[in-house]
Amino acid sequence: MTTSVIPYNQYEAQNAYQRLRTCLSRESAEAIAEIKTFLKMFPDVPLAHNDLGVLYHQSGNDLLALAHYEKANRLQPNNPTVIKNLAEFYFVVLGWTDDAIEMLTELLNAWPNDFEILTALGNISETVGQPEEARAFYRKANQLEPGNAEVREILARLDGPVSAAEYRQPALLPQQDEELAPLQQLLAQNPASALAHNNLGIVYSRRGEYDQARFHHEQAVKCEPANLMYRKNLADLYYTACGMIDEAVEIYTQLIKEYPNDVEVLTALAIFSKEAKLPEQSRIFINKVLALQPWNTEARTFLSGV
Repeated sequence: MTTSVIPYNQYEAQNAYQRLRTCLSRESAEAIAEIKTFLKMFPDVPLAHNDLGVLYHQSGNDLLALAHYEKANRLQPNNPTVIKNLAEFYFVVLGWTDDAIEMLTELLNAWPNDFEILTALGNISETVGQPEEARAFYRKANQLEPGNAEVREILARLDGPVSAAEYRQPALLPQQDEELAPLQQLLAQNPASALAHNNLGIVYSRRGEYDQARFHHEQAVKCEPANLMYRKNLADLYYTACGMIDEAVEIYTQLIKEYPNDVEVLTALAIFSKEAKLPEQSRIFINKVLALQPWNTEARTFLSGV
């Protein structure tokens, strides 16, 4: 006697699996058996293969987990849940970091406010030694779920000097009055603290006190002249608030020699070039950004306007 799959349409199959899903056993082995039985009748339901991949991974059978994750992705390649699970498996189990990043960044373009994608990219960035990128992803995640204690703990661990990127996004900074007093106290204890000078410069900039901001940013660079972040922050202040365009350009042209693949430096030079009516030069810089970060939607938008 031979058996064959009962004809069905995909809508019926999806509904049937959703009903099964609500009453699956909490025991992994039993749940696996229940889903496998379902797939004998309805073999092309992506979510069933995804869930089977999760259960196999939890039970330690990574080979079968990968097979079902891949099958789910082939059946429904645009499903964010499936892609997130497969990318996490690539990164955690197989060590395929580049593949995981590529999948998640493409997904982030379509779902820019997805908390799980942002935290996954934050985790990968931190693991591969890119703390600034990790902090950017986690800060966006924190904006979406400010009550998430785990994200707050990660940000506290990653926290350090305020970066040039955060300088251009003041809404992400701590409240001015809350930060000013402890920074001044830190500076009183150690007048050569570049960190205190840098962050005081940020706070004074937000208050519109640009003379004070300039003093502290210059002091930060004086205390640590090789620090990339402090030099970028000073150049940004010169350009945006002090009208010292030549000084800002001089800093950034020196930085591009030292850090030819720094996205913030390249972006700043693209902006400077555009405003100086040098569109070809601007496109060169922003295209380099896109070569380094093909998922960078802000860079693509900028390029379309050059």
